[in-house]
Amino acid sequence: MNGAGFNFLPVCTAIMLLVFVFSVLNAAVNYFFKSADKPLLAAVAMLSLPLFVASVAPLRLIMQTKFLLQAKGTRTGIKPDIGFSGALKACELCVRLFFIKLFWFCVFEAVPVVAGALFVYGNYQSAVSLKAAYTVLAGLSLLAVAGLLFYCVFVQRYSKSMFFLACYKDFSAGDAITESVRRTRGKLSDIFLFKLSFVPWMMLCAGILPAIYVIPYYKQSLTCLYLSR
Repeated sequence: MNGAGFNFLPVCTAIMLLVFVFSVLNAAVNYFFKSADKPLLAAVAMLSLPLFVASVAPLRLIMQTKFLLQAKGTRTGIKPDIGFSGALKACELCVRLFFIKLFWFCVFEAVPVVAGALFVYGNYQSAVSLKAAYTVLAGLSLLAVAGLLFYCVFVQRYSKSMFFLACYKDFSAGDAITESVRRTRGKLSDIFLFKLSFVPWMMLCAGILPAIYVIPYYKQSLTCLYLSR
C-alpha cells in the first residue's frame, strides 16, 4: 500500500472503536441486568442494533470508497462524500445482507439441526448406547462443519455489494446486491480462497495495532481483486 494505509487510519479506527464500544455496552447490560425481564433486554438489543448499523454502515461505505479511489490511483486528498442518501443506502444494504445471510445460514445448517432434533426425540423414546450416541454426534458435527463451509463459499455472491455501492452512486442497495450476485458467478471459490489466504494475517490481530494495518491491507487487496475481475 506504499504507506497509504494512513489515509484509512481514522475511518478504520472509528469502525473498530464503535464495534468495541457496542460490544462492551451489550455485555455490560447483559451482566448488570441479567436478573431483569427478558423483554427489557430484548428492547435494549432492538434499540442498540439500529444505532450500531447507523454508526458503522456509513463508515464502511466511506472506507470502501477510499479503497476504490486508492486502487484507481488517487493517492492523496481522498475525501469521499457519500451524502445522506449514501449513508441510508449503506444502512439498508447492511440490514438486507444480514437477513439474507441469516436465511442462507439456516438453510445450510438445516440438515444437521433437524437430524439432531430427531435424534434427541428418538433417544427420549428409546435410549441408545453411549457409543452409538457418540457416533451420531460425530456425524452431525461433520455435517454442521460441511454446511458451514458450503455456506461460507456460497455467501461470497454478496461480497461485492458494498464495492458496487461505492462504485455507482446511483445504485440502490438492491441494485448493489443484484450486481454482486451477477458478477460473482463462477468465482465464489476463488473469492473464498483469496479471503482464506488472509487468515494468518488476521490471527496477528490479537492486538489493536496489528489490526489497524492488517484490515486496511486486506480490504485494499479485496478491492483490487474486485476491480480486476
